[in-house]
Amino acid sequence: MLTTQESVPPETLKSTFDAQELKKRSVQGGLLVMGAQAAKFVIKFGSAIVVARLLTPADFGMVAMVSPILGFLSTFNDLGFGQAIVQSPDITKEQISALFWRNMLISAGLAILLSLIAPLASKLYHEPRTTPLLMAMGGMLILATLGLVPNALLKREMRFGPLSAIDVAGLLIGTGVTIAAAAKGFSYWSLVIGQVATSLAGLVLAFMYTRWIPTRTLKAEKLGAFMRFGANLTLVNVATYFSMTADNMIVGAVSGKVQLGLYDRSYTLTIGPLNQLLSPISQVSVPLLSRLQDKPELYKTSYKHMLRIALTLTMPAMLFCVMTAKHLVPLMLGPKWTLAAPIFAWVCFGGLIAPLFSSTGWIFSTQNRTDEQMKASVATAFISIISFAIGVHWGAVGVACVSSLSFTFIQMPLMLYVMTRKGVITLPDVVQTLIPFIITTLLVAIPLYWMRSAWTLPQMVGLLLLSYSLFVVLLMMLPGGRDFVKMLRNIRGTLRPS
Repeated sequence: MLTTQESVPPETLKSTFDAQELKKRSVQGGLLVMGAQAAKFVIKFGSAIVVARLLTPADFGMVAMVSPILGFLSTFNDLGFGQAIVQSPDITKEQISALFWRNMLISAGLAILLSLIAPLASKLYHEPRTTPLLMAMGGMLILATLGLVPNALLKREMRFGPLSAIDVAGLLIGTGVTIAAAAKGFSYWSLVIGQVATSLAGLVLAFMYTRWIPTRTLKAEKLGAFMRFGANLTLVNVATYFSMTADNMIVGAVSGKVQLGLYDRSYTLTIGPLNQLLSPISQVSVPLLSRLQDKPELYKTSYKHMLRIALTLTMPAMLFCVMTAKHLVPLMLGPKWTLAAPIFAWVCFGGLIAPLFSSTGWIFSTQNRTDEQMKASVATAFISIISFAIGVHWGAVGVACVSSLSFTFIQMPLMLYVMTRKGVITLPDVVQTLIPFIITTLLVAIPLYWMRSAWTLPQMVGLLLLSYSLFVVLLMMLPGGRDFVKMLRNIRGTLRPS
């Protein structure tokens, strides 16, 4: 359980690790989470192929219609309390319990609200089947809040082994339930049933590992700071929700459920695996950087190394998908999904810099600058919605194209400017880190372009491996890349001040 010191009152939870223990937990935890995410990537990627062949684009479109509504209410359901528990140097058991019960009350209210507005959604989409779908999904808000504190405590303690086991086991159970339900003819309901199974399994395991039980209190001292931290993150989540789901609303309302199904599958096929690759880095980075706030040089070094690892894991895959989308999508999902190929390619283009965008959240959170993050997120969300509105004139492909270009060349520079104008991480630090990766990506794109017409699965796998191999080899030949290789050879260097 959490480490305490004699000078700290018994009811206060204070995670304290010496340098050696911090190194050990970070390195071993990172490897554990990466292994878990690799397993999750295989499970999600394989299940996407299987489920896509069992269900139709209309089935996915049905769930995609109601998902933005659930996602919007979920942004208020989180409240940022989990991240506040992870980030805070000192927090009492009473404060944790008070935050939990307040969040539970809000979750119950949101679930009731979801049931009340469900009939309005059916009128919006002219689809009466969305009403029972939304009512059923309300329970997922309660499940998410129940698991909030146990998972936050595990992250605070940097117990990445249990966290990895929870993630993999929950996903495996949920995937099995989804496939079984789809095979039995449950149609779009199988997607909802699988999500509920995943949440339930993860919830049970989280409580088993932490054995945490809330006390009966809604009040505690000094909750104001946590409430403000959570309020800022909630607004960030709201802005992120609009920037990531308004496209579904616009495509569904303008182009219909078939086009929405094509767009949603393309987006999910990209973002799902991408998040799986980025998740281990984020899970380690936030608690690690939170404990390095008083060591600026070590903080900067650790951030740059984490960003390099994230870019190395994702950029070769995204580049491969951009170049081979025309043949890759029908090969994976079947010929009925051919029209999704250009959508998929543009979404993957935006995914090339997704690790950089994700890393800004590490900085804002661990430097307690969520107020700045909130303002920047609102601005980028506004730009996203404008790009969706412009792109929809050319259908789902237009939305993917315009939004990806906007994300890469407008929203990302804006977020970087806000992130680097304060704190230890400067814009030259970020640019210096990025240059070797940009050069390597351009060089690897040349051979991938000439070999993009692979038709069989073994050829595609070989081309993906070639993308990663060339990327690493070329990266090693560049000055910044060689520094990165030295870090990988001596992983302890990620936690050692220069």
